[in-house]
Amino acid sequence: MAERTDRDIAEARKLQQQLKALFQSHQGGRPDAGTLLRVRALCAIASRSVSDTDLKAKMGQVESYAGALFSARKPQRTARQPVPGADSLRRQVFATLDAFDTRLQDVAALRQAASAAVQSEAGERS
Repeated sequence: MAERTDRDIAEARKLQQQLKALFQSHQGGRPDAGTLLRVRALCAIASRSVSDTDLKAKMGQVESYAGALFSARKPQRTARQPVPGADSLRRQVFATLDAFDTRLQDVAALRQAASAAVQSEAGERS
């Protein structure tokens, strides 16, 4: 089981890094269907890679930001926030990708702790 855990976390981290590289090389602020499709595909794979609701939500946020950056649609605004520009959206993307990585670390630590507890409990029974 630990091997699978390591693999899915590693895969999710690899996808997060690919997304980060994509946003670093594409500034956004104008329609770019190819980049938008690539972001959506990477987000979908990352959402399925690790079973965690917080991680899925973060990928949904990244996909939403990408929609605003790389399509003709206007970014949505809230009553408290003005319509963000491309630079602001990119900062939000990077912050969300960093939060995704932090959550991956948390998930890995929780899994290791659970595995250690199971091993310790099994040792006590022997």
